[in-house]
Amino acid sequence: MPGKRSPGSLSWGGINNTYFWVDPQRGIETCLRGLETARKVGDLGFQSRLYANLAVAYCALTDRCEAEGIEAAQTAIDLDRRLGLVDHLAVPLIVLGQIHQCHGERRQAFAMYEEALALAEAVGEPQLLFPCYDGLATLYLDAGDPAKAELYLTKAQDTCARAGVEPDALMVLPFLC
Repeated sequence: MPGKRSPGSLSWGGINNTYFWVDPQRGIETCLRGLETARKVGDLGFQSRLYANLAVAYCALTDRCEAEGIEAAQTAIDLDRRLGLVDHLAVPLIVLGQIHQCHGERRQAFAMYEEALALAEAVGEPQLLFPCYDGLATLYLDAGDPAKAELYLTKAQDTCARAGVEPDALMVLPFLC
């Protein structure tokens, strides 16, 4: 079905994510090779997932966030919007929200998280809901609004309880600061 993810496909990072943490450069190179192949065969959906992976890798593991990570996240967002991949769109939005948050760009971070949250709530996916709630909670703490921060922290905890997991199990995206 267009715009819908198959069950279990939140493991979209696959081998690339494993490489990123063991050997960041190898992970990036593997992802770039995959991106080249996806371009050759015209698989725009997989390109989006690979761009989101690259954004995380560039921003969490290298000093290339500004030069390449932000552009990779934005490219993933643009592809998802163009293809109508609303179930994946939340991922690069969360990534870009984290990047903006790390750079002290609160307004942009709020916008990314809020859009991602609307999408995540529509699909009800805990792996998407948790980082939205967590990100918004920390933004509200930084903005001096502890009541809203507590509201989102409670939502994050409730998401974990409903999913029957600890918060670490839902941290599929590393916090990029």
